[in-house]
Amino acid sequence: MGGKGSGEFRNPGKTERRLSGDEAAVRDFLEELAQSGHSPRTLMAYRRDLDAFMRFLLLRGKGSPSDPSIDRTLALSYLFDLEQREYRPRSVLRILSSLRSFYQWLCRKGRCPSNPFEDLSGPRRPKTVPAVLTEREMATLLENRPGNSWEDRRDTAMLELFYLTGIRLSELAGLVRGDLSPGMDRVRVRGKGNKERMVPLLGVTRDLLQTFLHEADISPEDPLFAASPGGEALSIHQIGRIVRRRVRLSGLGDRGVTPHTFRHSCATHLLDRGMDLRKIQELLGHQSLGTTQKYTHVGLADLRRRYDQIRRKDVSDDDQGR
Repeated sequence: MGGKGSGEFRNPGKTERRLSGDEAAVRDFLEELAQSGHSPRTLMAYRRDLDAFMRFLLLRGKGSPSDPSIDRTLALSYLFDLEQREYRPRSVLRILSSLRSFYQWLCRKGRCPSNPFEDLSGPRRPKTVPAVLTEREMATLLENRPGNSWEDRRDTAMLELFYLTGIRLSELAGLVRGDLSPGMDRVRVRGKGNKERMVPLLGVTRDLLQTFLHEADISPEDPLFAASPGGEALSIHQIGRIVRRRVRLSGLGDRGVTPHTFRHSCATHLLDRGMDLRKIQELLGHQSLGTTQKYTHVGLADLRRRYDQIRRKDVSDDDQGR
């Protein structure tokens, strides 16, 4: 989480006493989220956000999150507190979403008369253009292979699949051998909310996977990309290190390439090649078309950047010609 940690609201003199009923309410809420398919990582974020708010309530003398005196004014005070502590807008928005969802659940269960966070809007999230590589840069990154060890072949197949499918980092880390179709022309991906979708695999990815898996005798339940032969699945942090290593090898170290760059670059390149936005939405597993539309801004930003470069060159040429 951005800014300072949730321990900011800890007061050693007062927080030894637990809120009456808060643990049961939070536990029940998180259990319901888990049953609806939310990931452990998401549940941990909810837990941190709710624990921090509970400590804030203790300092304000509130005995329970369902205390009827918890109103819009107090909710605004909490958001203001977060901003004063220099939490980033993205973090404040996430915390607001967590608390709004929690209070919606409390109201639905009849444990709270109203949702104090219902109509609150957080700080505006700054519009950011996703970082992308050109198709040539991505080809350079994928083709710079350090060697032909088992790990090198695994990394090459994994990164090719990562880019050419545009799946999320968490989805990549969660793939098992049984997710590949018999002909290796599709892969089953489990997205947000445990929703499944089938993503096509291109020839180059299929060939690399076949070569890599030919020497591996693994069962359908085994991870597709393991840390070692027959071992545990690569974690998202391990995949991040692999990406950084390949970035260094390709000479793109100053481009700010991250695992998310693979997904952004895939979507942008498909859009540049004329794929329908709805098809890209389906491929990436976006619930909203608005999320997919951000990639149209990538193209515009790139055009502006190229235009600025040309203009600067023209001005420089004019100056030299005088």
